[in-house]
Amino acid sequence: MTTAERPRRFIVIPKDGLTDDTSSPAKTARLLTAPVITAARAGHPATPRSAVANAGGTVHKQTPPALTIVNTAPSDGSVLLDADHVSLDEVKAWVPEGAQVFEEQWYPLQRARGPWQTLRAPARSARRGRATAFEWTVTVRVAGQRPRLLGDALVTAMLDERQGIGLSATTDRYGRAQFSFDRQPDAIEALYIDPLHSGWPARWPMVAVNADGFEAHVPSIDAHAPDARGLIYGLPDKEAGEQVRVGVVDTGVGPHEALSLQGGRNTTEEQPRRWRDWDGHGTHVAGVIAAVAEGWRRGEASRAQLYAYRIFEDGVDEASTFAIAAAIKQAALDGCDLVNLSIGGSVADGAVRDAIEQAWGLGCVCIAATGNEGHASIAYPARYAKAVAVSAIGLRDSWPPGAYLDWTLSTRTGKTLAGHPSFFASFANRGDKVALTAPGVAIVSTIPNDRWGVMSGTSMATPIATGVLARRLTGHAILKMPRDEHRSHAIVELALQHAEDLGLPPTMQGRGLAR
Repeated sequence: MTTAERPRRFIVIPKDGLTDDTSSPAKTARLLTAPVITAARAGHPATPRSAVANAGGTVHKQTPPALTIVNTAPSDGSVLLDADHVSLDEVKAWVPEGAQVFEEQWYPLQRARGPWQTLRAPARSARRGRATAFEWTVTVRVAGQRPRLLGDALVTAMLDERQGIGLSATTDRYGRAQFSFDRQPDAIEALYIDPLHSGWPARWPMVAVNADGFEAHVPSIDAHAPDARGLIYGLPDKEAGEQVRVGVVDTGVGPHEALSLQGGRNTTEEQPRRWRDWDGHGTHVAGVIAAVAEGWRRGEASRAQLYAYRIFEDGVDEASTFAIAAAIKQAALDGCDLVNLSIGGSVADGAVRDAIEQAWGLGCVCIAATGNEGHASIAYPARYAKAVAVSAIGLRDSWPPGAYLDWTLSTRTGKTLAGHPSFFASFANRGDKVALTAPGVAIVSTIPNDRWGVMSGTSMATPIATGVLARRLTGHAILKMPRDEHRSHAIVELALQHAEDLGLPPTMQGRGLAR
């Protein structure tokens, strides 16, 4: 379902603020002066319309249409109302005094898209009659003495790179990606393979197309070789992150043998305890922060107490701002010191801003990705005043021979780190609000089911900055401060005062490299 096809829904936030009272959403519902129905969802039985009354004890039947509660947030009593064809002003007239009302927005899953932002399908043949489709198979293996078939790899066949025309498919468990063309192409201008796990991304130019198909071998991930994160920061101490709580607001976390969760919540319309990762993005983010592993795969703060807050439903690559706000507030109530937000969108949202500000007031700091569109303005929620915005850099030649990440390079270069010239990542958004930067190109981390994979994006730079800050907080007096806005300010100052100037413009690096 696209954003345009979604029903219009509204977020109602009561004035009382954060609370651990699980009955608070019901209290909010009772104060609404319009008919209310609680929709049935996983683990939440439907409430008959007659069972929900307003503050006066009666249902206002004269105010159609009924408002349907489709989700609730016990953290502060917020409710999500399905009220399609109803105006924002009408909803405001029905909510309790002092409550805030915002229209729900949707933020896409943040991914660095590769050399093209949007992939366009090739035009259909104009020939009369039914064209005979040409089927073509690409088989992907991980290179090595005994090359093994690789599933879950995204294969993109570009017919015209300059115009972004091509097709993509994902390999099955036998390593095969199937393509169907209107007619047999003379050649594929460029073939890109982006593995979810086990191998590095790679590119093949001018691939011949024939009935035999094509077999590609991608470089394997070497557990003994450092990625850009390892080159810059070295091997993290095993005790890093002790007594620091970090929340990951994402697609879920795990399962993975290198990750241990202290708790969390699914804030979508699914079961609240369903926080396993369906995509891989959230697990990768979590591993960068707190993977408990030997060698270069260890997280920046492997002793941090990790909490997972899932905001994306199964198979859905957009997150409701209601789920995002509820996750941030729950993380603050759970005592998180830092909340990682490797998410973003182009639309401002009052509910998410409110959540970040309430978390700030409880001594909990949100660290957010600037976005991956290569724009001169950063995404929300990183743009908000109380969020720490993180951009991304890369290191030249920090990936193995045969891997392809040249599309991340830009002409804006910074100081040399660990013998490798740094550069501002081509995909990273920039702007005056950038606070820090961190490596976000070719980062190796955890993938569900005990696997390891490579990802690039400000989504990777942000958890590195989060993990480095968690390491700084280990044993620091800040952790004993009262949980209020002064504590949050002290945490941010700690991060900024240790940042390393890379010689890049402030709109790209902010104060500098997270250290």
